[in-house]
Amino acid sequence: MTTKTVRSTRRPRDRKAQILAAAMECFRRSGYQATGMEDIATAVGITAGALYRHFRSKQELLSLAMLDSAEQVRDVARSADGLDSVLAALSSFTLDHRAYASVWDRETRNLAPEDRAEVTRRHADIAEAVASALSTVRPELDADDTSLLAWAAVTTIAGASYHHVELPRPRFDELLASTARAACDTSLPDPPAGPEATEAATQVGAGLRPASRREALISTAIPLFAAHGYQAVSMEDLGAAAGVSRPAVYTHFSGKADLLATALHRESEAKWAGLARDLRGSRDAGEALDRLVESHARGSVANKGAAGLVLVGDIAHLPEADREALHRSQVDFVSEWVALLTATRPELGTAEARVIAQSTFTMLNILPRLPLLERFTDPAPRLVAIARSTLGVASP
Repeated sequence: MTTKTVRSTRRPRDRKAQILAAAMECFRRSGYQATGMEDIATAVGITAGALYRHFRSKQELLSLAMLDSAEQVRDVARSADGLDSVLAALSSFTLDHRAYASVWDRETRNLAPEDRAEVTRRHADIAEAVASALSTVRPELDADDTSLLAWAAVTTIAGASYHHVELPRPRFDELLASTARAACDTSLPDPPAGPEATEAATQVGAGLRPASRREALISTAIPLFAAHGYQAVSMEDLGAAAGVSRPAVYTHFSGKADLLATALHRESEAKWAGLARDLRGSRDAGEALDRLVESHARGSVANKGAAGLVLVGDIAHLPEADREALHRSQVDFVSEWVALLTATRPELGTAEARVIAQSTFTMLNILPRLPLLERFTDPAPRLVAIARSTLGVASP
């Protein structure tokens, strides 16, 4: 008699958690729009049909994955006791789940309004946990500055989600936590007063629209894509925002992807032009790095972090050649920061310097999007001070 071996079909107890974690990794790798349910099912090792027994749609899966991951991080932040413990716990959790922060940043726009609001609330709870711990260490700070530094610490830690550098653990954990602690320890400048305050308020205004229709479309594209996402914005929307009729839009651009590519390449070229200017005007690496920090902070505040969000969130909609060129440009640009940082701080290895530079870069890109910054007449000097702290370089 032959004994037949029957393979167990029992569902793992944590199958739903496995699916949510795999979904976040897939969304990080390919973006929500380019990820199919089949991709997620394959990552988990099940069929698409089995996946649909857990989740009715990709939209539902995105929502639950975002809500679940935000709740996990909130629980980690709330369970730690003391500022250093909170930062250490968040750093370790982020390194264990490196997909989370970049997916939150990129895909929150794709959530239903009620889910988007709830994810935003949970993120605010994470920053509030850091702020509560920080207030006991630095009671001299007012509520707005405490919140600003808390968010700076959180976004600095989130920087690990935007690159693939590997360092031995727990050295990586310690480096990330110490960089976030440096943000918390920042000595913030006094707010501008009198004529300086008036000038600062004028500088951060909306500004004027270019007279050229083509240039008006380019300048309008980034803010509109940042606010609504590539898929939700039509050529008609872009034309209306720029004061250009729909037929005239197609006179200048073959389609939406063409306009997006042009706008992102323009942003990239502007960064490199600024870098060249800052390098030419500097006597040494420390001065050049300081100039770069100020230029990037002011540029990010001026466009409310929109360029960084669109680069992260909408680049997947571009042709491969444009994606590769923009990605290479971004990597090379951060490498310039790394080169200046290692020249200024020779005790750092290249990998460590890249982690610190990327965390600082992420913080400068994300903070300007927060409504919190609207409470400051000119937030740029504060962001510059925080960036100097996270980079570990002295003020000039």
